[in-house]
Amino acid sequence: MRRMMALLVSSVLLASCGARQANDGDDIADGMPEWSPCAMKDEVQTCAELCATQGMQCVANGCPAEPEFCDPEPCDMATQVLALDAEAVCADPSSGAFVATTCEAPIDWLFSNTVRCCCAE
Repeated sequence: MRRMMALLVSSVLLASCGARQANDGDDIADGMPEWSPCAMKDEVQTCAELCATQGMQCVANGCPAEPEFCDPEPCDMATQVLALDAEAVCADPSSGAFVATTCEAPIDWLFSNTVRCCCAE
């Protein structure tokens, strides 16, 4: 009985922790956290602010930093993706530098001019 229960729990955990896939932020419709559209330096100060401008809520450390490495291993999660090359990070969030932080933390623009944030409806 214990073995059967352990197998059932393992199956449920595997199903609920299946592969998380990040998208480009264009189709945030199912309530799952995804990367927002890009914002440039001086447009926003925090991820909470950026997500609010899109009619969404920021999700701290809710988006996979490198989705290609998420299955079957757990993902490193992040709140922000920062970059100097706006064109690259706006097309592909995996080309930026991931930051695990709170939604209210000020965006560190020191070495970047473009940000995407983890948001959900």
